[in-house]
Amino acid sequence: MLTKIAENIYKKAVPLPNNPLREINAYIITGEKNLLIDTGFNRIECEEALKSAFDELGISKTDLFITHLHSDHCGLAPKFAQKSSAVYAGETDGELINFEVGNLYWKMLDDLFVKYGFPKADFGRNTDIHPGRKYCHEQRLDFTYIAEGDILEYGGYRLEAVETPGHTPGHMCLYDRGKKILFCGDHILGTITPNICIDLNAENPLRDYLDSLKKVEKLDVELLLTAHGTAIDDMRGRINELYRHHNERLNEVLCILDNEWTTAYHVASRMKWEIPCKGWSDFPKPQQWFATGEAISHLQYLFFEGKIFREEKNGVYYYRK
Repeated sequence: MLTKIAENIYKKAVPLPNNPLREINAYIITGEKNLLIDTGFNRIECEEALKSAFDELGISKTDLFITHLHSDHCGLAPKFAQKSSAVYAGETDGELINFEVGNLYWKMLDDLFVKYGFPKADFGRNTDIHPGRKYCHEQRLDFTYIAEGDILEYGGYRLEAVETPGHTPGHMCLYDRGKKILFCGDHILGTITPNICIDLNAENPLRDYLDSLKKVEKLDVELLLTAHGTAIDDMRGRINELYRHHNERLNEVLCILDNEWTTAYHVASRMKWEIPCKGWSDFPKPQQWFATGEAISHLQYLFFEGKIFREEKNGVYYYRK
């Protein structure tokens, strides 16, 4: 369904079949020139949903803004970007998006996860069913890179780029100061907490994320438009909930650790997750992957804060109190 959010701003809920997220909110700003914010996976169901929205609005071409590198946000970008289209992104994630074309990005990410204890033998199954890999874009994009404070003007809105690393190394939001609207991608979500996961170019992603929350908390926002779920009425209230969540996670990780060296993968297997499975061994491999990434981000934060120790043994990181 296509929903009018504000003057010249429309939301299209694009389905993500067989995915826990269920759908992504793609936003379309219409006017003399149009802007599409995020796209959905590179799969036919997402493409058809977006095309139906464009048909309903009578749009034939658009510029694009990609909030971050995950495939549910950029997978269809090459199919909707025409030769005359500008495709905007932050440089950090834009470079990683293009690096994903081919297998080198995923191989390096696999190697990184092995360094944190994820079993190498599990990667075959994870690669086969990981949605970010299956439904990735298939060609490089000619990005127009934007940085903190740059302005995009569409449909009567002056959209200021706000760099918000954390969920990904180069996540970016768009903010209209006059109209107090923030397109926040996956930086803030209402019904779930954004996954904070280790990635290439990110050594302490949770620190980056908390710093980004503090930056956004200072903005005057009346309409917060998220990439998943419904709009959030009380941005600062939700940010405080996210602070509490990560403090609880940090304390949980500290309670799991003892004086014995252990890997992030093992810590993840002992953390509490809201997944309808009997135990860790029943988790789908992509969910074990995301959970391990989340454990890594909290362990790295504690390590850099000087609250725990880290040691590398045979190419694998181990942690203890």
